[in-house]
Formats: sequence, C-alpha cells, structure tokens
Amino acid sequence: MTDAAPEPNQSKKRKRGSPKGIAPPTGDITFISVPKPPPSAFNKNRRAGCLIKAQLLHIQRAESARLPKEKRVGVKLEDIHTEAEAAAYIAAVTRILHPQGRKKSRPKPRS
Repeated sequence: MTDAAPEPNQSKKRKRGSPKGIAPPTGDITFISVPKPPPSAFNKNRRAGCLIKAQLLHIQRAESARLPKEKRVGVKLEDIHTEAEAAAYIAAVTRILHPQGRKKSRPKPRS
C-alpha cells in the first residue's frame, strides 16, 4: 500500500518554447488590436523614469557580460538623463550585440 510519487524526471515532455505547466494554444487565433501611442508618449527631452533606468541597467549588464572592454559603448549610466540619451545608448548596444539586425517582420493581418 505504498503510494509512490512519480519520479521527478518522468514528467511529460513539453513543447519547445511553451512555459512550464502551460499548454500551447490550440484552435482559432485571436488578434488583439493595439492602438498607436500618442505622440506625447515619447518626449526626447523628458527625464528617464524608473522603468527606463531599469532597462538601462539590464542593457549595461548584457553589454559587460557579452563584450570585451574594447568593444563596449563606454557610456556610464549616471551620464544618461533623458529618454533620448537612453534610446541612443540602447540602440548602440543592441547594434553591437545583434549585428545581423532584426528579423523581417511578418505582414500585418488584414482585418
């Protein structure tokens, strides 16, 4: 009368790319329309907020972990104050980390 628990390594195999415990979607696909942000959403002269500063920290960590010192952009985070400066730094590091560029986007579905 022993109720043996299943071995940890005997779990069902999940499909590549699906989060653990979440089955991939099946059936019809629902497209969600995302409205275009207003022009005021980006103000290049506005001080960088907490979210942008957190993103800068992640980008800097990726830069220092992946690139030798001579290939780094060389910008100190304390020198970045505005959204424009943050965008320029993120773009520069991204160009170095991903020299192949972005993948071609799929055409938008017609409604």
